[in-house]
Amino acid sequence: MSQRAFIILLILLAALVAPSATSFAGAMIGFLIGITVAFFIAMPGAAIGYALNRAGVPVTGEQLVWAAGGLYAVFVLAAAVQAWLRLRRGDMDGARSAALRMAILMALPLIAWLSLNAMQRNWP
Repeated sequence: MSQRAFIILLILLAALVAPSATSFAGAMIGFLIGITVAFFIAMPGAAIGYALNRAGVPVTGEQLVWAAGGLYAVFVLAAAVQAWLRLRRGDMDGARSAALRMAILMALPLIAWLSLNAMQRNWP
């Protein structure tokens, strides 16, 4: 990835994060994130927790949330390490690509947090 494309994509990522704090767009994004979390994280997590409890491993919902957050943090750290290793090798295109992946992974929770706060502020 060229330096120009990297900078343009970082600017577009910032332009994507900014509306998530506004009243209308942020509330809409927050609502969609809530639905996404409910169907693609909470339901599989509940199924995994139920299966583990049936197998004799006592697991609470809070423990499953921490495990999911830890797994996400591992993804972010893996992207950071990959960017650093490629930078040390002198592969600037690969380093920029891995750094952009890390930036996107770091921006997603920020977008969720800002938009859910906007949704709470604007809920009737």
